[in-house]
Amino acid sequence: MKKISSILTICFALCLALAVSAFGAQAEAAASIYDNARLLSTAEKEKLTQKIQAIEQKYGVRVGIVTQPTLQGRPVGQVANALLDQGYRGAQNGGIVLLLSMKERDWYVSTDNAMRARITDKEGVKYIESEMVPKLKDDKYGEAFEKYVDAVETMVAYYAKEGKPFDPKAGFSLIAAITAAIVAALGGWGTRATLIASMSNVTPAARASEYLKDGSFDLTESDDRFLFMNVTRTAKSKGGGSHDATDDDHGGGGGKF
Repeated sequence: MKKISSILTICFALCLALAVSAFGAQAEAAASIYDNARLLSTAEKEKLTQKIQAIEQKYGVRVGIVTQPTLQGRPVGQVANALLDQGYRGAQNGGIVLLLSMKERDWYVSTDNAMRARITDKEGVKYIESEMVPKLKDDKYGEAFEKYVDAVETMVAYYAKEGKPFDPKAGFSLIAAITAAIVAALGGWGTRATLIASMSNVTPAARASEYLKDGSFDLTESDDRFLFMNVTRTAKSKGGGSHDATDDDHGGGGGKF
């Protein structure tokens, strides 16, 4: 009996080892796109896959897109982090995965620490959001995912060249903006003054009555009557909000669309 028990234990251990090994191989070869919600056409999926693979090869990263019909109440950030750990870790310069849950209208981007240095939780994720979410709201999913991939490429390329994370506001100068606004205002005022001066039949008047021709208008009666009023009430949207599942091993962020 003891001999049979030992054999069963060894068999179980071997099966478990094979399962872990097989899962590791599956995770290693995770596809670029898992469109379980069926949002993309075959052509859109192929085009995006080719684009993602070119970025991965050029910059030594992993980039993933996963869509689900629903997460059945599971926190979107935690699921995205698990997807990252299972299939998109291990690249030299980091991994990132975008998760979409259609029923909940949730999106989340999860990054490992190497990618977190390139795509920061604040400016980096906000940049992805500004590029991608407007297309998601319009149900243009192929275009939205393309914006996501383009944003990722922009930021990893910037880091590769500059050695620091991309910041969309880095090129903005408040002084230059104020100077440009002043110059534009002065130019507009000067153009307006020139046009008014060239109109011989227009002269300034101190009172509105001076614009009337004598005898052309005679007000004999004045009466105000309230007719009706329409009141429209719109319920405040319960959408919006944000998701955060960042920790020591995961960066990223997300929200509603």
